[in-house]
Amino acid sequence: MPVSFMVRGDPLPQTLYADEDLEHTPSRGMLWGVDLQNCATRKTARARWHDTIQELKHELDTHPAVRRICIACLRPTGFPHSLLVKMPSGLASRLHSDFERDRARYLQVLVLDLTNCAAPALLRDQLEEALGSGTGSWTDATLTWPDIEECGFTEAWARGAL
Repeated sequence: MPVSFMVRGDPLPQTLYADEDLEHTPSRGMLWGVDLQNCATRKTARARWHDTIQELKHELDTHPAVRRICIACLRPTGFPHSLLVKMPSGLASRLHSDFERDRARYLQVLVLDLTNCAAPALLRDQLEEALGSGTGSWTDATLTWPDIEECGFTEAWARGAL
């Protein structure tokens, strides 16, 4: 089934799309994959995250029509206490501010931790809801897979916004 947003960054097992599924027309949405699973230390994971965000900024420079972005991340699992590493709750807002300051771009930013996602088909539906339609209004959000698994992205965002 074709998707109406671009897919870039690291390939994640939960977000694999065949070339024929990806539309090759300008899109207003982008999914950016970040795979930190093999990082052996917290420092390595931070450095990898920083490098990935720099790559994302350069990619956004080549796609000025993009207005919504989902940064889908797999957290590190290879070092002691890695289960305690979480995505900071204000991360999406900070990235939004960075894009606005550094690139003079207003982007809606969703940071989504997919570490526990075992339902790729459902995830695709949720991503289409968040990135594809271009309708609806949401502000920046940092969510985990359990946040959106049962209720969908819009409802999870609304709960967090209240």
